[in-house]
Amino acid sequence: MNRRAAGVLLVLIGLVVIAAGLVLMLVIVPGMKQFPDDVDTTRNYEGTMPVLLNAASLQFMTDIPVELVRHFKTEATDGDLALVLEEQTLSSQGTPLLEMTKRHVIDRKTMEFVNDYPANWGDKEGLIERSGLVLGWPLDTEKKDYVGWSDDYRATVPLTFAAEEEHDRAKIKTYRFTSSSDPLPIHPDTVAAMGLPTELSHAQLGQMIGGLDINPMVAAALPTLIKQANWPDPVPLTYVYGYEAEYWIEPTTGVLIDTHKIEIRSAGFSDELMGSLVEKISALGLVDPAIVEQFLPVTVFHLEYRGTDQSVEEAKQDALDAKDQLELFGTTIPYAAIVAGAVLGLLGLILVARK
Repeated sequence: MNRRAAGVLLVLIGLVVIAAGLVLMLVIVPGMKQFPDDVDTTRNYEGTMPVLLNAASLQFMTDIPVELVRHFKTEATDGDLALVLEEQTLSSQGTPLLEMTKRHVIDRKTMEFVNDYPANWGDKEGLIERSGLVLGWPLDTEKKDYVGWSDDYRATVPLTFAAEEEHDRAKIKTYRFTSSSDPLPIHPDTVAAMGLPTELSHAQLGQMIGGLDINPMVAAALPTLIKQANWPDPVPLTYVYGYEAEYWIEPTTGVLIDTHKIEIRSAGFSDELMGSLVEKISALGLVDPAIVEQFLPVTVFHLEYRGTDQSVEEAKQDALDAKDQLELFGTTIPYAAIVAGAVLGLLGLILVARK
């Protein structure tokens, strides 16, 4: 091969290498920025339950140490969609307290729930209509507010950007988001999924009231007053849910590094029933009717938890590994290819130009 032919060949090779680098950076890597098809991740949280009502015995348990395990797994993908299994287990010292199975169909880039999905996904357990972010934040999370989802309300909730800060345990830069709500009604399907009683007989109600930390005279009189107020037997219950939450997100990857959340679920009665009870208490003139506001609605599920040290470290490592992959294929290799291609092309031009 003569010098000129070799030079032309080097120029062509250089152009191919440059093109490969550009394709990798501009086409392939953007396609990598989505929820993976091989996710199989477990996150562990620890905390306490200041109050928990045993639905079977109607006895209140207090100050229980608890562990919450959340397992996520990609079950199927279809283009930009992913079907993700979420399993939650709340336990205390090895004894399960609550187990729930959910399934989410998400847009793999935006992480938002999608309600238009393949028909064969529709009969999966725990798959219901949702909206907003249900599992986490998208890659390249922005400093802005997002819309999340609450299964308790079966409605969207705000996820408010609070600050850019170093996480105290992970020691990496994160975006902190907050979300909270005053007590609002819990959807009946969620009440059923959690195994909470939807009604109590007068006898059961008296038993539950007897376990409350209230004035003994009031506790003793309430069952009689409830009967005099012509409450039905059994008495239908209503539930409300309030919460405060903080989430720390690694912004480049959208990985959830840590969560701190306080959840309070309380049982109460309709306004009509409460009105008739207050009327009976007022007629006695012995106690202020407002006393019922001190214990109704009754807190039946009070949970506070945050990620374990190990779980935070694992989430941090997942985020760093993902960032390294994106940097390797999105910056290091493409720029190296572009430089190498340019050098080869230049050498080729020199050979072609030489006499």
